[in-house]
Amino acid sequence: MKQTCYRRIILLVVIQFLVFSGLVFSSSTLLTDLKIPSQIGSIKEVFENNSLNSLSTPTIIQIQDAHCNYEAQKNLATILEYLIKEKNVKLVLVEGGSGNVTLSFLRSYAEKKDRELIADKYLRSGKISGEEYLDIVSDYNFELYGIEDPALYQSNLDSFLNIEVYRNDALKETTALRKIVDALKPEMYSEGLKDFEQQKNRYQSKQMTLAEYSAYLKDKAERINLKIEEYSHIDAFVKSVQLEKEIDFKEAEAQRGLFIKELAKTLTEPEVKELIARTQDYKAQKISNIEYYAFLKSKAEGRINIKESFPQINSYMFYIELGNQIKPEVLIKDISVIENKIKEALISNKGEKELCRISDSLDILERFLKLDLTPGEYENFISCENDFKTSAWMEFLAQACQKYGITDNLQDSDSIDGNIDKFNDFYRIGLEREQSFMKNIADKMAASGDKVAVVITGGFHTSGMSKLFKDNGYSYAVVTPAITEKADPAIYYSILRGETGRDDTTTDSDSEND
Repeated sequence: MKQTCYRRIILLVVIQFLVFSGLVFSSSTLLTDLKIPSQIGSIKEVFENNSLNSLSTPTIIQIQDAHCNYEAQKNLATILEYLIKEKNVKLVLVEGGSGNVTLSFLRSYAEKKDRELIADKYLRSGKISGEEYLDIVSDYNFELYGIEDPALYQSNLDSFLNIEVYRNDALKETTALRKIVDALKPEMYSEGLKDFEQQKNRYQSKQMTLAEYSAYLKDKAERINLKIEEYSHIDAFVKSVQLEKEIDFKEAEAQRGLFIKELAKTLTEPEVKELIARTQDYKAQKISNIEYYAFLKSKAEGRINIKESFPQINSYMFYIELGNQIKPEVLIKDISVIENKIKEALISNKGEKELCRISDSLDILERFLKLDLTPGEYENFISCENDFKTSAWMEFLAQACQKYGITDNLQDSDSIDGNIDKFNDFYRIGLEREQSFMKNIADKMAASGDKVAVVITGGFHTSGMSKLFKDNGYSYAVVTPAITEKADPAIYYSILRGETGRDDTTTDSDSEND
C-alpha cells in the first residue's frame, strides 16, 4: 500500500514536471537554443560534443565574416550584440590581429551619438569591422582578442600582394574562355543536359532553394536508377523537408502532455526515477536533445504504439532523428557526387563529355583565382593540378569553335598557367594560419576561463576551423550574417594593399576570403 502511494506521488510529480515545463520541443543547451533572426543572419551548422564531460566542453560560435561588406558588417555587429546580451558572451576572437585589439578605450572621447556617426563612416569605408564598430559605439563589456601569428599573417599578406600583379589578367582570360564554353553548350549539349545545367545554375544563383534543388536531384536520380538512399545525408534532408511540411506542430504540442501521462502510467518505480533523472540531466545540459528523445522513445517501445496513438509526436521524434543524421559538409558532398552521376548519365558522346569537363574545371579555376576555394576544394585542386592548365583545353575548343562557326581568339594563358604556384603559396600559408588560430584560441580560453567564445574569420577558414574545433573536442555553431547585395570587392583589396585615400562613400563590397 505504501509503495503504491509512493509511486503515485512520484508519477504526479513527473507528470506535472514534464507536461508543464515545456521541455519537449527545445533543448536548454546554448547551441540548440541558439536562434538568429533571419533578417540579420542564419545558422549554417551546429555540432555538439556530447561527451561525458560536456559541461566543461568549450563552445565556439563561429561567425563567417564578409570582409568590408557594409551590410554584412552591420548585421555581424547586431548578431554579436545579441550574443553578448542574451548568451553572456564576453570573449570575441578575431583574425587579422594579435593579442588584445579592444577599442573600447575610444568610448571616453565622445558621446555615443557622435561615436556612432564617426564609426559608421569608417565601417562603410572598410577601415573597421563589425565587431570593432560595436566595441566603439556600445557600452558592453567584452574583449576583442586577435588570434593571428604575426609572422604567418605577414607572409600571407605578402603572398596576396604578389599574386595581385597577375590575378586581374588571369580572371580576364577565364572570362573570355567562359564565353566560348557557354557559346558551345547550346550547340553540343543534349536537351536533358541543357535542362540539368539550367536547374543547377538556378540553384547556384539562389533562384532555387536547397530544399527545391535536393528534391529535383532526387527525382533525376530516380529516373536514372540511382539509389538516393545510398547517400544518407541528402536522403535524410529530403525526407526531413517533406516531414516538416506534414507535421502539425500545434497538434504535436497538444499531444505531448497526453503521451507523457500515458508513458508514466506504464513505468515501474525505478523507471520513473530514471525518467526524472534523465529529465534533470536534460535540463542541466548533460544530455542532448536527440539523446533525451531517444530515451523517451525507447521507454515507450512495447508499451505505447506512438505511431497510432500519438502520430504527431511520432513524426516529430522521427524529424529530430533525421535532423541529427544530417551533417552539412557531408550533405554538400552528397549533392556534388549526385550531380556528377546525373551528368554522367546524361552525357551521350565524347564531345559533350569533354566540354563538361572543361566547363567544370573552368568553374573551379575561376574560384581558385578569386581565392574563393574552401580548404577541401583546394586539396582536390592540387591533387589534379594539371587538369586546370588552360593549354590542355585549347585544341578541343579550337576544333569545336571551327565546327560550329563560333569566333574565337584562343591562346594559352601565361597569366594562369605560369603563375599557379604563386596562388598555391597563398592557399598553403592560409591553411598554416588555421593551426595557429586553433592554438591561440585554446590558449586564450584556458587563460581567461571562458567556456564560450565568438570566433570571427573569413569564409576560407570556416570549414577548416570547424574541423579543428571538432577534432579538439569543442562544440560549435557556424553563423553567417545576412547579405542581400553583392558589390565590388575593391574596398577589401584596397585595405589589404594599405591604401587609405579612398572615398568613404564607396559602395559596399562583396564577401572575400581572407
